[in-house]
Amino acid sequence: MVRERKIAAKSFVNRSLLSYVNPHGSVAEQFRTIRNNIQYASKGRKIRSLLVTSPNEGEGKSTATVNLAVCTAQRGDRVLMIDANFRNPILHQIFGVQTSPGLSNVLGQQLDVREAIYNTEVESLDILPSGQRFFNTTELLDSQIMADVMEYAVSHYDMVLLDCPPVLGTPDTNALVNKCDGVILLLKSGKTQEGQAKEAKRSLLFAKANILGVILNKKSV
Repeated sequence: MVRERKIAAKSFVNRSLLSYVNPHGSVAEQFRTIRNNIQYASKGRKIRSLLVTSPNEGEGKSTATVNLAVCTAQRGDRVLMIDANFRNPILHQIFGVQTSPGLSNVLGQQLDVREAIYNTEVESLDILPSGQRFFNTTELLDSQIMADVMEYAVSHYDMVLLDCPPVLGTPDTNALVNKCDGVILLLKSGKTQEGQAKEAKRSLLFAKANILGVILNKKSV
């Protein structure tokens, strides 16, 4: 069963989902370019799962992730967004769904993953919200059950996008990088410090992440 929900109030949509509100605008065009460049960067390997992260909070990774998801769905691909940021989840607000049940409930073996996936108003785009808060977040994300969730997701969707916590300050993201085909690191011009960007890259590479590239967010979209 996939739960049907509508997108959130238009005021929030206008701020976060410009690719949906204005598919012919410059923001949507930029994300279509990013979408295509991801496949070019894969060197011929089909990318079915992608993790998006940043060094710190407030750099725009969630907004970038949802716009990338919208542009991918607009191409006709079936897309699943997973909110793997248990510490500061936001995707449920953007898409106007409940935060729970969600991913943490699936990892806690309280329900099947199919019961925690919601439709959105964007055609071909579904969302798996974060679920209720847990304390042992890294252990849950590094578990075999999470690997099973990813296996289910890539077998039922053309693209799976994970919105993850920042790399610096929490081990949660590094617990997931080897479960995805590729990783995108988002940096914000004027906010992300050079040393933080380098440290985030080192941390991801230490966890054996396949870094496909960097998105430079010049301003909030």
